[in-house]
Amino acid sequence: MNRNSKPLKGNLLPSLQYRLIVYHLISVICVLSILASCGKKGDPTLKSYEKPDPPSKLKAIHRESEIILLWEFPKYREPFIKGFYIMKSTGGDFERIAFIENDRRSYMDTNFKIGSEYKYKTISQNLRGITSGDSNIITIIPKPVPSPPGKILFKVEHDSLTLNWEGAGDGILYNIYKGNEKGRYQLTPANKEPIRETSFKDNFDIKRPVYYTVRSLIGGNTRDEGPASEELEINPSEFIPPPPRGLQALSTPENVYLIWKEPAETWISGYRIYREVDKKEGFILIGETQTPTFLDKEKPLTKRAYRITALGPSKEGTYSEIRDVVFIPQR
Repeated sequence: MNRNSKPLKGNLLPSLQYRLIVYHLISVICVLSILASCGKKGDPTLKSYEKPDPPSKLKAIHRESEIILLWEFPKYREPFIKGFYIMKSTGGDFERIAFIENDRRSYMDTNFKIGSEYKYKTISQNLRGITSGDSNIITIIPKPVPSPPGKILFKVEHDSLTLNWEGAGDGILYNIYKGNEKGRYQLTPANKEPIRETSFKDNFDIKRPVYYTVRSLIGGNTRDEGPASEELEINPSEFIPPPPRGLQALSTPENVYLIWKEPAETWISGYRIYREVDKKEGFILIGETQTPTFLDKEKPLTKRAYRITALGPSKEGTYSEIRDVVFIPQR
């Protein structure tokens, strides 16, 4: 046996101990890194199992043959839910009667009877099928609805208009519905609260048509709305101005001053002035003005006639006329 073999055997112990320590350290680091990565992946998974937010502010409208349910839910939360369950009770437990897509906030129930009591609530469902808590619960007892209002009239004043209609009886309230397309209206009325008067003032845009209907309703916790009135179309492009009133002419040796009364129609944008000196040539356009006055700078040495028309948003109105205008010097 070699004498140097004993010292070599003794030197192996520190080397093995070092390797074992390094091995244990690497194992610990691996375990910790795995746990850390699992924790990061686990958070979204756990969150997806949480209950989604419930809908809120559920309310109902009874309109003719429908009970319209309306509720609120944050728009930014839509990607996290599949949609909403509509729950209904007719005296016993709540039952699911419909599932509504996540971007909708209304539902129409046609299965009911006048005078019967119904309860409603809504819940949301997330992408894993987990449902939320309940919304507020509402109770509704549909009542007979009133008849529709009578004919609607309107008056335009500057950038506003006033609607007037025939009432539907004593104690009746009214909701006004507004749309930009014929026959299409939002579920929410233009008025904030039902009104008792048979008139309503609204903003008006002279550049585009607008449509209105009015519904009668019985006041209470639930709106019981009747059929819509006849549809009123207000199309500014069809406005035809009346002829200017009170046209007068004042002649001088150099000019003719034309004046007329300011119209009641605030949507009139201006006037056109026509002059006839020779009947063969007829009336010729000589100018436009935005005020109810005009100065003709041609000397009135011979008789002439003038016609004034008003201008609407798209159409020119009928004319007012004054004839035999001439300057006669005093003697």
